[in-house]
Amino acid sequence: MNLLRFALRLDAGASAGLGVVILALSGKLDEWLGTPTAFALGVGVFLLVWAAGLTILAAQRDISPAGAWTVIVLNVGWIAASLAVAFSGAFELTGWGVALSALQALPVLLFIDLQYLGLRRVRAAVRSGAGAVGSGAA
Repeated sequence: MNLLRFALRLDAGASAGLGVVILALSGKLDEWLGTPTAFALGVGVFLLVWAAGLTILAAQRDISPAGAWTVIVLNVGWIAASLAVAFSGAFELTGWGVALSALQALPVLLFIDLQYLGLRRVRAAVRSGAGAVGSGAA
């Protein structure tokens, strides 16, 4: 399995797992983290939809470079939004809420790095004639 496909699947699995946890605990998160229940529910549903999209993209025989770049850019946006939630004062977050909002950006940085490296490997393989994007050649 190539690195890009692996990175997309890893992102999908982590996003789905976090989405399920958020949905299951949405009623308690306001108390524990300071995130309103409606916000937590929206984030949980978004993460499950995001995970489904990543799974579909990763399952493609040939992963579109534009699709991979879109994922990278949206992951950067997720980090920016997470830091904004953590430090903007938009919600009255607890200390745990600030920490979780800020620190959950770290694994997303890893996903971005792996996705970018995987995309570079695939592009190099295509340039050398070793295979199509996402064909397992990289």
